[in-house]
Formats: sequence, C-alpha cells, structure tokens
Amino acid sequence: MKHILSLYKPYLIRPTLYRTLNKFAVALTLAMLWDRFLNHGRLELVRDAFFVAGVALLVMAWFSYLALDGLTISRLFRAGKEKREEKRTPIRRSADIIDFADEHIPRLDELEEEEKRFVYFFSSLFAALCFLIPSLIKIIM
Repeated sequence: MKHILSLYKPYLIRPTLYRTLNKFAVALTLAMLWDRFLNHGRLELVRDAFFVAGVALLVMAWFSYLALDGLTISRLFRAGKEKREEKRTPIRRSADIIDFADEHIPRLDELEEEEKRFVYFFSSLFAALCFLIPSLIKIIM
C-alpha cells in the first residue's frame, strides 16, 4: 500500500475523477438497460444490478492493483525482468497562486504508465463503492 500512496500526485485527482464518473455512467446505463429490457420484475435494480456492477468494478480494481504491483500479461509470459529507469525528482521552489494560472492540466494519455495504473485503480475502486454502498444498504434493509 505504501507503493500506491507514493504514486499520488495532486494533478492525478482530475483524471481519476473523470474516469470514475465515466465508469459510473457506463455501469449505471448498463444496469438501467438490464432493468428495462431483461428484468421481468423478478430482481431489483438497486439490490441486484448495483451489486453485480459493484463486484465487476471491484474485479477491475483488483486487476489494476495487480498491474500496479508489476504483474502484467506480458510479464507472465516473459522470463526476464525489465530494468526500471530511475526518475530524478525536479527541484521545487515556493510559488504564488498566479504562477499556476497558465499551468497545463495533464490528460490521461499524457501520464506515465504507473500514473495511469494509479488512476485506473482508484477510479474503479471509487465507482465500485458508489454501487456497493446503496446495494448493501438495500440488502440489509
């Protein structure tokens, strides 16, 4: 867990939020389409469809977590380990808020591979929680 938290940078909040909303919207749309066209009154939308969507998103988060640990499909079939390049951290100075007015906001495709995996993991985790919490409340009551 320390490795995951060491990847956090403030500029990763926006891509994580965008991916979370995207995954939430897609899963909600699929759940509502299932309820409208395939469900014939036997199952409930919030209790059953949200639970399935939450579990599916948790599985996606688990695979993203494994990718953060370094397990990829290509690595499963490769015998040797690749060398990691050491990154040099830039020297930072204190600045005023006006210095950040024209700062470029990075998109997801501009991020490094580990940062992308961080965004994928937390976006799947947050979207799964958005589905599992109402589902578990409905199951309990």
